[in-house]
Amino acid sequence: SSGINAEWPLRPGTTGLLHKLRYFLGGGMLVTAVYDYVGCIQTVRGLSMSPTLNPGPDLPRLREKVWVSKWELTLNRYTPRVGDIVVFKSPKDGKKLAMKRIAGIEGDVVTPSKTVKYKLNPVLVKPGHVWVEADNPHTNGRDSNEYGQLHLGLVTGLVKRIIWPYSRQQNLRDSKPLQGDVGS
Repeated sequence: SSGINAEWPLRPGTTGLLHKLRYFLGGGMLVTAVYDYVGCIQTVRGLSMSPTLNPGPDLPRLREKVWVSKWELTLNRYTPRVGDIVVFKSPKDGKKLAMKRIAGIEGDVVTPSKTVKYKLNPVLVKPGHVWVEADNPHTNGRDSNEYGQLHLGLVTGLVKRIIWPYSRQQNLRDSKPLQGDVGS
């Protein structure tokens, strides 16, 4: 027959390598899709969300692992709620991610907790924005007090639960900022 052969010509012995490469690339695409659209495990760094996250002074407790869900954002079904802990691209440096708690949603009037930018003047949260703040009032954590209202388009995930250390595993969906001594 004079038809075109749709198979690639392979040198002897290369079939196994190409077969493995195909599975490797396919697996990589699957992992990327899960990370981008479903969720991922992220390490919490710093004390800005303490005592809710990273409450202890010792290094292992300053590296808690949390599950960050992206599913609601992927499906455009996320409705921000006061109290949600979100991961977002920094408005100052879009290559960096930050994690803070939503303190105000569209239509709320928020009184900033620090006098960095707004000098405690009440702020009306605009449509499509949220006001985020650190749980720890004693840190210089960058939040809306420094860079203003956060556009929802910068939110990349919703922190759902602490998964490590095992002794601190808990659902964070309805968490409230904890009070008390930070780092004790």
